[in-house]
Amino acid sequence: MKIVETPWDELGKFVIFIVGIPFFIIGILSRSRPYIINGALWIIFAGGLKIKSIYNRHKLKTLKREGLCFDGSVINIIPAPWLRIGSYVTARVECLYKTERGDSSVKSGYHLLLPFDRKEDLHTKIYFDHNNLERYFVELFRKGG
Repeated sequence: MKIVETPWDELGKFVIFIVGIPFFIIGILSRSRPYIINGALWIIFAGGLKIKSIYNRHKLKTLKREGLCFDGSVINIIPAPWLRIGSYVTARVECLYKTERGDSSVKSGYHLLLPFDRKEDLHTKIYFDHNNLERYFVELFRKGG
């Protein structure tokens, strides 16, 4: 099984290399203050996305080490039409997991799915905090890849 990426890291790279740095360089070369400011703002935005990515990785690592883990299955894919990165579609998944008390469902954060991904081809692991079951992280995997 191969892990399905989240959009924060990929979007940050895209913004900094395709928008931020080129605007900044054009602004420096042409001595245009609006281009420099615009490039700097895009670079700061990309830095925020990178910080979000690092925070999510740290949260997942902590919950893997200290939390409860459940295997889950995807019951619904909820696309987010506002963001596409290349051929990837940004979507959240609703997943079902079994506990001693019965079945429960949670929604994941955003993931980068391929247009032909089906819920049968996806598998989840849900990590919960011992002290606060409202704090969880869903790790999404693509089967057979």
